[in-house]
Amino acid sequence: MLEDLKADLRRNLKDYEPCSGLKRMILLLTLNSVHAVILIRMQLWCAKKRWPTIVFSKLLFWFFKIEINKNVVIGPGLRLPHPMGILIGPNAVLGANCDVYADVRLVLTKGIKQGPVLADGVFMGDGSKALGPIHIGEYSVIGASAVVTSDIPARVTAAGVPARVLSRNIVRS
Repeated sequence: MLEDLKADLRRNLKDYEPCSGLKRMILLLTLNSVHAVILIRMQLWCAKKRWPTIVFSKLLFWFFKIEINKNVVIGPGLRLPHPMGILIGPNAVLGANCDVYADVRLVLTKGIKQGPVLADGVFMGDGSKALGPIHIGEYSVIGASAVVTSDIPARVTAAGVPARVLSRNIVRS
């Protein structure tokens, strides 16, 4: 858990580099994205230990309107530039170095118990949604307010309702 949290903090502070130790400390104490990531990691850590997660889940909801199911798998390097209104339902999987912006929904569809799977480096824009047992390929970009209802290949940009591939072979790291 600690290694994942370190990777998360590194990615969330990357926009502010280079910075002194004092500025880094101030950012750690004041950035909403840092607070949200810490609470998410604490909630998932408690769930893994089979301890009650209610304290961390309620703090996430009260302060950020974030709801994350305890059965979610999140890889290292989670970045939440605008951590408000995020909903991640049961059995969703987020790979390493994913960017999740405000009002993103990763949820189940009726009668299907598998949630969306985001591969490494996926960017989910503001208000985008991934519904059901879909797979979004590595380093793909999902545009703002897009609704993903089918699989998205790797290294593409997708947008629209329903999401369609707009460009291929994007370079994103």
